[in-house]
Amino acid sequence: MYHRALPHALISLSAAFCVLTKVAQDPPILRAAPPLPLRALIVGGGPDLQHNQVAIESNVRYVDRLLPAETQRRILFADGSLDSRTVLYTDKKDHDLYRKTQIAKLDGPARLENVRSEFSLLNKDLEQAPNRPVLLYFTGHGSPDDTPTYSNNRYDLWGDSELSVKELANSIQALPHPGPIVLVMVECFSGAFSNVLFEKGNPNGELSDKPVCGFFASVAQRMAAGCTPNVNEADYRDFTGYFFAALTGTDRLGRPVKGADYDHDGKVGMNEAFCYALLHDDSIDTPVCTSDAFLRRFVTVQETKVFEEKYSNVQKWAGPAQRAALDGLSAMLHYEGDDRLRRAYNDFGKIDMESESDDDVHLIRYVRLAKSVVLGHMLTTGTDEGLKKRFATLLAEESANPMKP
Repeated sequence: MYHRALPHALISLSAAFCVLTKVAQDPPILRAAPPLPLRALIVGGGPDLQHNQVAIESNVRYVDRLLPAETQRRILFADGSLDSRTVLYTDKKDHDLYRKTQIAKLDGPARLENVRSEFSLLNKDLEQAPNRPVLLYFTGHGSPDDTPTYSNNRYDLWGDSELSVKELANSIQALPHPGPIVLVMVECFSGAFSNVLFEKGNPNGELSDKPVCGFFASVAQRMAAGCTPNVNEADYRDFTGYFFAALTGTDRLGRPVKGADYDHDGKVGMNEAFCYALLHDDSIDTPVCTSDAFLRRFVTVQETKVFEEKYSNVQKWAGPAQRAALDGLSAMLHYEGDDRLRRAYNDFGKIDMESESDDDVHLIRYVRLAKSVVLGHMLTTGTDEGLKKRFATLLAEESANPMKP
């Protein structure tokens, strides 16, 4: 029987030799490197004791808790001390009191010089790992720039120092990397910081070459929610709570949050979290994103023409998240029919932009979102291929999720 088995053995050896030869000749399979850990900078606190409310501290702790475990994070808060009583809260008798912060670890005070130092450190880090994604989160108070344009508003820092739109834009522009940069700011008048899209923060300047996108709690000329001294976090209603709850699936009390996966692809992007906040945020917030600023800069058309569009067309042009927000806000405002944009625009012209009534807040969100959808359609069906490509890139950046890479 041995002589019958021999040919089979030879065949097996021959096959093995062919396999080994093919392995030796073919190039090795190149596997994609795992994504670099997120680099996060969190800045929080008020400019002084009287404005360093406990809700701001809660925002810092909430976002810090949601970050992926491997995140390389830095936190600046108030005076930077774990021992001083700087956090304002009210007790059951509505008395104002101060306590030590409950943030576990701080890297310094929220002063302008420290923010500048953090950007210098970030600059060095990104020289070593240029593709690292970056999250910049600011929570606290903001001030308008006292001009009709509200284009260079400020984030208020501890000790009455300030971070302007122009300075933040220049700091981001100086970062030496092509990876994604996400900016989230939730202070009053924060919408002006969408101008970081442009060089030197100038809304009339050239587009920045940095891949930055951002989400902001309010339009440039309005106040925002989120600075209460109330200690009961179950009562908090602000952009931070709704945006990050939708983005991560967990609210600040640890409860699951669903319903933001509007395109049903099994994940939630920042664009979906933004529309979730537009629809669900039960506060005075009027959220803004960088694509809003992009469209208003590069698509010039009379507003009356925008709001003459049929609602059925706007529904077709909207993305799934935008459509859900528009339909939901339509229901809240009791708008029906194909001419609802025109009626909404007429109503919008009658309100005070500082109004805090629910209907007026919902109307501001509705009119702005509808305008962005119409402008987006005009841009993408236009002839400027460069702008279309840049806008598509920005939308892709806004659709990512830095909390769940």
